Amino acid sequence: MNWFSLAGWAWYSYGVMAGTLADDPKQPSADVSACKLAADQNVYLSAGFGYELNCAPSVGTLSAFMMFVDFPDQGATESSPEVLRNFFLPNAADWYYRSSYGALKLSVTADTSRFYRMPATAASYNWQRGLTAEQHAVYIHDALKAYNAPIPSVDVLYIVPTANATKISYSPTYMGDVRTRDGTYVARKSVTFGYDGYKTWGYLVLNHETGHTMCLPDYYPFNGSATGLFIGGWDLMGLISGPSPDYFAWDKWRLGWLADDQIDCVSVAGTTSHTLSSLEVAGGKKAVVVKYNKTNALVAEVRSSEGLDSASCATGVLLYTVSTKTNTGEGPIVVLDTTPGSGGCAGDRLNDATLRLDGVRSYIVNRWGIKVTVVARDNEDYTIEVTRR
Repeated sequence: MNWFSLAGWAWYSYGVMAGTLADDPKQPSADVSACKLAADQNVYLSAGFGYELNCAPSVGTLSAFMMFVDFPDQGATESSPEVLRNFFLPNAADWYYRSSYGALKLSVTADTSRFYRMPATAASYNWQRGLTAEQHAVYIHDALKAYNAPIPSVDVLYIVPTANATKISYSPTYMGDVRTRDGTYVARKSVTFGYDGYKTWGYLVLNHETGHTMCLPDYYPFNGSATGLFIGGWDLMGLISGPSPDYFAWDKWRLGWLADDQIDCVSVAGTTSHTLSSLEVAGGKKAVVVKYNKTNALVAEVRSSEGLDSASCATGVLLYTVSTKTNTGEGPIVVLDTTPGSGGCAGDRLNDATLRLDGVRSYIVNRWGIKVTVVARDNEDYTIEVTRR
């Protein structure tokens, strides 16, 4: 799919005056269910509601077990696995607590008694050339065999290698049921960490990969293009080290972290007025979802430099499209660049894509007949008007 065709790129002039959209904007419809686009079960990790792949829980407690491994060719150099446990926790668990407004608790039991020696060399697991699902399963089976002790049934199994294991170069998630070779059930999913976490991403690699266990897609491109091609640094499921890593409001709604009454739905023609509070703090209205059809929607949310987005280089009203028929890694969410000539900030052209009162205030998605205008701001609360043809 050509991702540029989703948004129908166009931009409006600077400094649009309030009141140009309609003389008397109406309040939004209360029927938010119309905007809950259903997942397409034939699309891998579809970005719609109700996707089914034995997803890990996103509300309440997500239970995990963490074990530590090393290899005959790349043995552990750490004094104890406790060093690596502390690399991830409690920061990763705290990140989820803050992003979910307290709705999700990540509960991890870690066996830090020793590194369990894998039966094969790190190099032999083929990480450098890219894993197949079958090769990934072999690695997990070998780790469970090395552990050689009962593991309580959990949602996610974390397999953490020594930081000396450079041949285990990246951190994929195994999306099938995790079982031992003899068929004993262990977990819904497994995250097998790699050297990229230690070298580049830090503890947030755990949050990104655990997002997959909850069936969130990747928002960076799989075709080798720049990581920020679709969304810049606006969500952890894209660029892990981006300046604004908090999850999109669309996914927070799907995960159950935002209630229906925190979303305004626009599904019919007309002009409506909406006041939104910043996504990063609890409470208030968090997003306007403008339904285009059964598989596509436009979302408006307010991003600030509060909370998990404290490193943000631009704030304001963020606009993006959602497609439930687009596969993970192909642009199921695309951030709209309302400032296409700016050059961006923090290393990506999309990182300053927001609408603001002191800059670009209005944007038109021509292909979809939708226009969004910022009309007022009160601290981090923004009032916008939405026109849908």
